[in-house]
Amino acid sequence: MGRKNVFRQLLEKFIDIREAGVLMPLILALILFSAKSDKFLTVSNMTNIMRTAAFTMITSIGQAYLIIAGSWDISVGAVYSAGGVAAAALMTYYGFPIWLAVLVALLIGAVFGVFNGFLVQQIKLPPFIATMGTMYVARGLCTGYTKGVSVYPLPEKFLGIGQGGIQIGTYELPYVIVVAVIMAVIAGFILRYTAYGRRLFAAGGNGEAARIAGIPTMRIRFSAFVLTGVLAALTGVLMASRVGSAQPNIGSGFEMMVVAACVIGGISMEGGAGSIIGIVMGCFFMAMISNGMTLIRIDAYWQQLVIGLVLIFACALEFVRNRIRASLNR
Repeated sequence: MGRKNVFRQLLEKFIDIREAGVLMPLILALILFSAKSDKFLTVSNMTNIMRTAAFTMITSIGQAYLIIAGSWDISVGAVYSAGGVAAAALMTYYGFPIWLAVLVALLIGAVFGVFNGFLVQQIKLPPFIATMGTMYVARGLCTGYTKGVSVYPLPEKFLGIGQGGIQIGTYELPYVIVVAVIMAVIAGFILRYTAYGRRLFAAGGNGEAARIAGIPTMRIRFSAFVLTGVLAALTGVLMASRVGSAQPNIGSGFEMMVVAACVIGGISMEGGAGSIIGIVMGCFFMAMISNGMTLIRIDAYWQQLVIGLVLIFACALEFVRNRIRASLNR
């Protein structure tokens, strides 16, 4: 009887670890790539992986908040492009100072978030339809304004944001990694220790019960839409600084990377469950797969296959976890 109780407790603890879906593939991939390439675990390569993960992570934090609250947004790739194009155009064509151009770009991201929130929360359109419409609007504005041409040259000081870093001895820590880590820490703290975080979980877990309990679920989801738009635009600004130009189509497919990072990181698509540490792991895993497979000279097409299989594994693990939990509660 005692052994059964111990086994039951261990099983309950395991199914509560939502990050297990990415932790096991992450460890296996680290071992495999380390064995296959001497360059994989070098400081410069790990920095490249973390930098790539950081760009996805910034937008994924907003998407995670939104999914936890019971909705989602597939317009983030287009808003990502719009943020970069807006900031670059204001600096290059109209002579705006860097800080003002970046602020306007973030406001544009917020406007798209407000628009999405209005369509989903007020008009009651399904999130997929509403945000897909916004995706085409944002993408059309970008390509229409730029005629499909990249915006450059950009000010040297602006380029320093995406290409520079904090000097630590002989090592330079990229600013974008610092920004992503700070945002992840703040987002994790808010989600776990504040009333707003608890309301996000309540809105996504059982929206009707939360509403009856007096939680303003519509406003909570609306705020998550706005946050997602702002962070997507910020990612676009940072990417423009990194590559030295704003490309109107650079965000194509980015929305799927963000959603995949959330799902692989243990965010429940049904809402009401997930963590920021899972997002960090999901983004790092996706960046590591791309980097590692390139190092061992595996075609890029197979990278998508691996990410797809891990995505399926994460979803399957969620299904198994729910079945086990239901069985234990009988």
